[in-house]
Amino acid sequence: MSEQETASSTEEEFFELIPEDDRPWAVQKLTGMLRFARRRPLGFFGGVIVVIFLVIATFSTWLVPFDPYQQSLGDRFLSPSWTHLVGTDYVGRDIASRLIYGARLSLFVGMGTVILSGVAGTVMGIMWAYLGKTFDSFMSMMVTAGLALPDLVLLIIAAQIARQAGVSEIVAIVVTLSFTRMWGVTRIYRAAALEVRSRPFVEAAESYGANSARVMAKHVLPNILPLIIVSSTLALPNAILAEAGLSFLGFGPAGEPSWGQMFAGEAREYFRRQIWMLWAPGLTIGLTVMGFNFWGDAMRDLLDPRLRGTT
Repeated sequence: MSEQETASSTEEEFFELIPEDDRPWAVQKLTGMLRFARRRPLGFFGGVIVVIFLVIATFSTWLVPFDPYQQSLGDRFLSPSWTHLVGTDYVGRDIASRLIYGARLSLFVGMGTVILSGVAGTVMGIMWAYLGKTFDSFMSMMVTAGLALPDLVLLIIAAQIARQAGVSEIVAIVVTLSFTRMWGVTRIYRAAALEVRSRPFVEAAESYGANSARVMAKHVLPNILPLIIVSSTLALPNAILAEAGLSFLGFGPAGEPSWGQMFAGEAREYFRRQIWMLWAPGLTIGLTVMGFNFWGDAMRDLLDPRLRGTT
């Protein structure tokens, strides 16, 4: 073989080792974001809102311009200004600071509910699809009973019990919301697990002697994971709305800045003097829920193979 042919062969082998997309990682991610923004503008807009919401909730302690608990009766009902961007409430507290600080509570309730109910629903749904008839009958009875439970009544009871027992009301709300939500997702994940179980690669794994636990962990769970992600993103705003509704009725966490609490007792009584006391928490709740819904819809379109080619 001549030197030219040897050099050509070496050059071809060298270029085969180079990946097709050799651009820097940051450039690849930026290109992907721009492509996503062009194809799913509403989803990108919702994602931006979600990121802003998460950043505010995570760094709320450093972002608040004023102490959200500090009262100043001399500064009651101030209109929006450069000092107080959304004005002050009936005891002189900065409304913008309370909105920023209240994002922590909404994030904890939403994320905690989605994680607890998602884990419980995934485990029970996959086990329900695989275990025997006795367990199937038991789970059918439990899911039917769980779906019949009144969510709001259970939340009110749990909040009152936690308040009288000196337990954290926020934790009680998260646990109760997770308990009421997990029955619906269990049924959804069970149906998805049954569909995956009938596929040839799962039957092949079972025919080679793989036990049920390995099949569930290695084959079923990864294939229903997109459904879990999508349902979780769409369920998170519902948890935020549930906490806001509970606080609106006066059963939310006492003494903590909460969007629902700000929208309820404080705003309903004084909104004629300071309309921003009503508009600010209402717009914040609506914008956050809208962002999560837009982003969840886009994630569903991307993760569902049947919808990837649609716009």
